[in-house]
Amino acid sequence: MPSSRRALLNLGLDVVVWCVVPGLFLLQYAKHDPAHHAAVLPHFRVVLWMLLGVALLRLTLSLLPMRPAAARAAAAASAAALLAAMIAYYGLVLIGLQSWGRVASWDLILGYRGQLAAVADALAVSLPVAFGVAALAYLALFAGAWAYLRRFDWTPFLQQRASRPLVAVLLAGGLGVWALELYGFAIDPPTEQAEPISLTAFPLIATWNFQGHSVDKLALRRRDAAEDAARALYAPAAGSDLKNVVLIVVDALRPDHMGIYGYRRDTTPNLSRLDQAGLVRKGPPMRATCASSFCGLLAITASKFVHQVASRPITLQEALRLHGYRVHLMLGGDHTLFYGLKRAYGKVDSYFDGRSRSVIGYFNDDRRLLDHLAGFPDWDGRPAMLQFHLMSAHLLGRRDPALAKYVPAAPYAVALNRDRERTVNFYDNGVLQADAIIADILAMLQRKRYLDNTVVAITADHGESLGEHGLYQHANGVREEVLRVPFLLLSYGYRASGRLAPRVLASQVDVAPTLLAELGLPPPASWAGSALQQPASPEFLYFQERSEIGVYDLRHAGSLWKYWVDRRAGSEFVFNLTQDPGEVTNALDIAPPAALREWRRRVLERSGVGAREPYRAASSG
Repeated sequence: MPSSRRALLNLGLDVVVWCVVPGLFLLQYAKHDPAHHAAVLPHFRVVLWMLLGVALLRLTLSLLPMRPAAARAAAAASAAALLAAMIAYYGLVLIGLQSWGRVASWDLILGYRGQLAAVADALAVSLPVAFGVAALAYLALFAGAWAYLRRFDWTPFLQQRASRPLVAVLLAGGLGVWALELYGFAIDPPTEQAEPISLTAFPLIATWNFQGHSVDKLALRRRDAAEDAARALYAPAAGSDLKNVVLIVVDALRPDHMGIYGYRRDTTPNLSRLDQAGLVRKGPPMRATCASSFCGLLAITASKFVHQVASRPITLQEALRLHGYRVHLMLGGDHTLFYGLKRAYGKVDSYFDGRSRSVIGYFNDDRRLLDHLAGFPDWDGRPAMLQFHLMSAHLLGRRDPALAKYVPAAPYAVALNRDRERTVNFYDNGVLQADAIIADILAMLQRKRYLDNTVVAITADHGESLGEHGLYQHANGVREEVLRVPFLLLSYGYRASGRLAPRVLASQVDVAPTLLAELGLPPPASWAGSALQQPASPEFLYFQERSEIGVYDLRHAGSLWKYWVDRRAGSEFVFNLTQDPGEVTNALDIAPPAALREWRRRVLERSGVGAREPYRAASSG
């Protein structure tokens, strides 16, 4: 075969081989969401742009006075390094999609770069072993690249047949094309096609994507206009009782694993003591609007279901500031870089999270919150809202060995560690620690006089799967395990007006109206929830986790129906939670026909689907 033809074939083989790993990744990426199919061509363009960079490096090496073996080694080392980086990045993307429904942003990756040891400790992963495996994998890639270049390298043809000036011209032209591609990617990244690298580099361009829930700009503009109209009408109320407000959100906290709710283990001894002292009012059973943090936290403070989310909502914090409150956020975890959460909270008087400059140590260690609160000034008499976010019950939260009451216990992020007993023990230890942290927070606030006349609310952003239905963690569906959240109302320095009104079910969207009602303040007109002090109950509550969208039907005495559609799979699920609280049997075939039509209509209206889809019944369980 002529050498020129062989060189061209080798060059073509480079393209094919280089696209194998991206192709395998895209198969998984496209399976996650139908919208990801649009990313295939843009991503291959980025991949070929990377290959061009490797080719230019090999051209450069061919111009240098190096031995062929040395040049081949340098080319193999660089190609193996880039391929290893691609594989690692693809792994992060798939982990992000599985864990929180979103491609990891560059800021988030950098934020956890310095936290590797703490994250590995939280997941019970040995860093030396992980680095050793990574090193072996790189060596394998290097050996493969070396062997490939030894057999299929096309640069010797240029060295033999092309003059050095011609190679230099080819190199300059290639660099020009590479630079133009880089410039085009920077000024017009293909985020609207869901190309993953552009979503990592430019996470806030195109649609507003919060943990897998995308809202197009047109819809956001309409919702923001409605929020602005409600904002203009909202005026401070005279003669209200401006108690202090303390809102404590525990990440991934399940009420059915809290002793205060009757769990078989005494995982909340401090809250149970407060309950026995008559300080606690338990709300009706409550459900999250989704199974991930962003929409859960927005539901709590902005009283919005997922299909109503706006980028400039009227929040509980804003309403209280209009009534003269100072608002202070003290948040475990990194809310600064977590998909715009800090922006969503709006204007506050002080802000602290795991990203704050004063934090030394792990982002997700709630002891950092206690250290910050210890240095916080005493109450000056002006009404204040203090919001806390705790990570103790979260899989990535730092666990205190002294509170590891239930053994054996092990983190459950890695499939190899997933033993049901160890998983439940690990989680329950986190709940026990969250209870201890809450006790410390309340004790400090008591000493600093913030509890002289105060309403305290304790809730969660979402629940957690602990092996039920074969699922672990959260952001993985809409089963009851990830949607159940607690709601406790504590009264300090005043006598509560009575029990909260009984309801079949409440939602996170009711939290903010309930707190305002406790202060005698009206809710903004745009809020979706209603105060739990009022007996009126809605007929429907909504929930969504990415492609799974559903509704609770509260209209039927003696039956609590739950319906959802998996748009990606085209499946429908119906459960009568009164008879089947564990969601074992899909009751689609026996659901009331009129109710089923109503559920379908409501879900379609809130899912952006223009016409009825050809659903198919899912198997039981």
